[in-house]
Amino acid sequence: MNRLMLDRRRLLIIVTMIFSAAVTPIAIRITQSEGVPSLVIVLIRLWLVSIALLPWIWLRYRRELQSLTTRQVLLSGVSGFWLALNLLLLFVSLEYTSVLMTSLLRRTTPLWIVLPEILIFGVIFSRRFWLSLVLTLIGVALVGLGGLTAIEAGSDPLLGGALALIGSFCFGAYLLIGRQLNNVIPPLLYSFLVFLSAALVTSVFVAFSATPITGYSAQGYLWVIIVTILAQAMGHLMMNLALQHFTATALAIILQIAVVGSALIALFLFGEIPSLVQIIGSALVIYGVVIATIEQTQARWKHGAQT
Repeated sequence: MNRLMLDRRRLLIIVTMIFSAAVTPIAIRITQSEGVPSLVIVLIRLWLVSIALLPWIWLRYRRELQSLTTRQVLLSGVSGFWLALNLLLLFVSLEYTSVLMTSLLRRTTPLWIVLPEILIFGVIFSRRFWLSLVLTLIGVALVGLGGLTAIEAGSDPLLGGALALIGSFCFGAYLLIGRQLNNVIPPLLYSFLVFLSAALVTSVFVAFSATPITGYSAQGYLWVIIVTILAQAMGHLMMNLALQHFTATALAIILQIAVVGSALIALFLFGEIPSLVQIIGSALVIYGVVIATIEQTQARWKHGAQT
């Protein structure tokens, strides 16, 4: 019964994360079309979630908060820096290139974190896991390449693509630190520390750029709230919970399926019919995600049985 409940919890976390990752870029694009700058969207969403979590953290995790070590606080701050940079790069890249291309390049994170997980955490991946990684990345590439002819590339696709690619590095660093701290700090407390740190970092960017925070339409602010719910509550909070059950690499692979989700949403919202190449790529992504999830779940249960 306990295992069944845990499996259901994992499934709920995964489905919520994938939904969030798939729809958030589209919600961001809509918010930007309302005239709200990327810096303001990131700033408001981070402060909103930090303020919303503060009462719960103080009531539930006050003792754990006061017992944090200097190293844990510093690592949380560094993680918040990478999160802020990752979000800023994502938002700005969407101003220059398509949603699909941004999603595609941001999902190259597994390439950059496999080696650190092996060297730092001593993680051993099975052959099936490596196969799932290769198939998933090939599938993501096919989804992106198949959509180039159907989707407008953007005002500066080269710049937008470069920003998205750098963002994937930042996201990888964020996942790696999160995986380490989630084993010693309650996930909700860790999320609060990271979100607050990221909010402070973004505030510095806003101050130096002299970007106005007020003066935008009510609809624009409403979409900022929607982005906050989708990205922070349904995305990053779930992601930090998932790091208790999956390696950072496995989690990055699972999130690849969001590229397929974005293509499906674009089909219903914008009438973008996927090409044959995109369909094949989507099938590879789904297969790779299923294999990676099964492998990680079995590895966790074997480890638990041994200990």
